[in-house]
Amino acid sequence: MHDDFGLTIKAKVNAPELLERYLLKEGYVPFNRDGRITLDEFLSTQTKTNTNYELPNFVLSLFGNVCDVYQPAEEELELTRTLLQIAYDFGVPVRLLTKSTLVLRDLDLLKKIHDTSFARVAFTITLADEEDQSNFEPNASSTAERLEALRLLRKEGIPSGAYITPIIPLIGDTEENLGHLFKKLQQINAEFVITGGLTLKPGRNKDSFMQVIIDKYPEYYSQISNLYSNNSPYGQPNSDVAKRLDLLKPVQQGYERAREYGINFYEPRFIPNVKYRKNLEVATYLARIGFLKEEIFRENYGEAREYRNAASKLEFLDKDIQEKSDSKIKGLDFPEYIKNHIIEIISTGKSNYLEEKNDFGELFYIK
Repeated sequence: MHDDFGLTIKAKVNAPELLERYLLKEGYVPFNRDGRITLDEFLSTQTKTNTNYELPNFVLSLFGNVCDVYQPAEEELELTRTLLQIAYDFGVPVRLLTKSTLVLRDLDLLKKIHDTSFARVAFTITLADEEDQSNFEPNASSTAERLEALRLLRKEGIPSGAYITPIIPLIGDTEENLGHLFKKLQQINAEFVITGGLTLKPGRNKDSFMQVIIDKYPEYYSQISNLYSNNSPYGQPNSDVAKRLDLLKPVQQGYERAREYGINFYEPRFIPNVKYRKNLEVATYLARIGFLKEEIFRENYGEAREYRNAASKLEFLDKDIQEKSDSKIKGLDFPEYIKNHIIEIISTGKSNYLEEKNDFGELFYIK
């Protein structure tokens, strides 16, 4: 984050050019480009022996942790819109995360992308009170505007949900705030909701945040300052201080509220045109189990990490897990209980663990 990062915007103006160059290099064809492609584009794809006339096997994610693809500068530069146009041209599935209703400007493209492959929009929505929201996000669309945009996207058939993250301690973690947001998301038929806690890495990000607390919420400064006084390089709060302040656990609280309001606590996974789909399906099950064991039920951190590691390895396995016999699956470099779980998922199409835990919602997005 450079000096004056809130006002001086550095734009990646060559991003569209680089994306298109990459797609052509990989042998993908812009088959949606006005129904035709140029000779240069066609010849570029012919340099690949595996010219790909099918949909790409990945999803393009347009978002960042410290920036927004629909910040005010986008209205003038239209970089995100150009990227979306290229995604449509080549049939690339897309995920977006934003705090801005400017995304509605591109609803025409999002609908065409979704018709061709897949498009999803997520909004970061954390504070129901408009004054609180404006204090922390002075240049973003209001909470009410984002909720309305989410409603419109759902009405238009675009998969869309919300990230209530970060939940700001003592300000955003109240019953009034979270209850209001979950109720609104339920009313507008949000596809999913995900919650998360506030991290403050030492540096400009933390300094800017704490200045807002000093200016607007001085009554909470001592507690929040103490909570993050450990200066964790990852921005994590001090767990002992959190216990003393009796702060809620953002992920567990969100999971229970999502169950209460009947909303997915998970972004249902869209699996693109991959070679080994079953690998990714099984990996998704394993990742979910690892998440529940570690974050929700606090059962066994060691097992949880093993499930997540196994999920990661399956994502990149270059052999079809579905074609492996039970004996070959037993030969995988995973703990025995995970190998048994993989066999169960492949043979029954479900996980007894998830059934026993009464886990809710959909793991996969099926068009």
